[in-house]
Amino acid sequence: MTNDGDSDGDSGGREVNEEDVIVAAVEGGGTTFVVSLAKVVPPSESKAGCERLTDLQVLETHTISSELETPQHTLDEVANFLMAHKPPQQYAALGIACFGPIGLNKSKDYGCILASSPKKAWRGVDIVTPLLEACGNCPHALETDVNAPALAEYWVARTKKGEQISSAAYVTVGTGVGVGLVVNDKPVHGFLHPEGGHVCIQPLQSNGSQDHEGYSWGTERSPYKGVNTVEGVTSSVALTERLLKARALTNSDGDAAAAAAAADGSNERDALKDVPDDHEVWDHSANALANLCVTLILITSVERIVLGGGVMKRSILFPQIRRRVLTLLNNYLELPHHDQENGMDQFITGSTWGDRGGLVGTLLLAQSVYLAKKEKENAVTATKSDDSAFTMGVVHGIILGAGLALAALTLVRKR
Repeated sequence: MTNDGDSDGDSGGREVNEEDVIVAAVEGGGTTFVVSLAKVVPPSESKAGCERLTDLQVLETHTISSELETPQHTLDEVANFLMAHKPPQQYAALGIACFGPIGLNKSKDYGCILASSPKKAWRGVDIVTPLLEACGNCPHALETDVNAPALAEYWVARTKKGEQISSAAYVTVGTGVGVGLVVNDKPVHGFLHPEGGHVCIQPLQSNGSQDHEGYSWGTERSPYKGVNTVEGVTSSVALTERLLKARALTNSDGDAAAAAAAADGSNERDALKDVPDDHEVWDHSANALANLCVTLILITSVERIVLGGGVMKRSILFPQIRRRVLTLLNNYLELPHHDQENGMDQFITGSTWGDRGGLVGTLLLAQSVYLAKKEKENAVTATKSDDSAFTMGVVHGIILGAGLALAALTLVRKR
């Protein structure tokens, strides 16, 4: 995948020929929406499954805040960009990846942010319809903002690195914890989509005088009320609340309201950047994520786990998580290459794409929709050709048969 466009803002001045195939991608994240346009590079040969995805040339990329006056303002900005850059031949496909929970099944909630979303202003907002209209109602695909980067990681492992894996998981750790899964070339769906950030964990004992009782975001609608869950322990909100609570206890000022402040603003969460590597909050974070990895391993036998998001910029977490995974598994499973040097580094790892994984995955979604449509059209054309050949064969057969019958009748009459 090549990038000829600016990382932010309009690149401008790039010519698009009428024969070019242009796809659009919209990645809706917690704080920004990123819009990108790319040209599909013709494949040198057709391949099956996810491996058929060819290269893309990124032409334009633009970032829009998702914290404007209203969600509609954000969607209007995205739609305006798509319409302003619409190619003469129209968009070939649109890929959309968005935070959730979001309706993925074709039902009344399709494309809408569900009522359980922590982003209250976005609850019930239809993401898909205005973007589709801006793109001329072209073919599209919708995914979560974690399934898309999971697809990107799976794709690069299969097509660029030549790894024979059939599954990959992507975990993002920020204000929340999201899990994306790709199994047998396809992002995992069910009646909704994976919500692995809300599974329970085996917690560590706190070094403080009181154990952490979950995080403030979990009290309203989160499973288990956010107590001893992955998100309730290792999201930036939960880590900050634990940190502020520990400070309040240390200072003996009884400031019970300090922890709740982490849920309302980023200034307090920014304080995590200054916490030393040997602070106990990172032990709790590593343990929670190791529990999640073990759950994914035991349930899905996943072959690659990629960890990303703001919290994972704390690089000391990776070796702690890997060691804790082996401890929790208790020699029950022999993980691939875990006994080799750097083996676990390849199994539980950071993103190949850095912060671009979601956008790359969203572009791949758009491309896959276009290629699927093209394959279907080619199949229809081939079927019509076969039908025409069959029809002509029948006609020739009838003519030949009639000729033979006439010849036979003539011979009978002569006799």
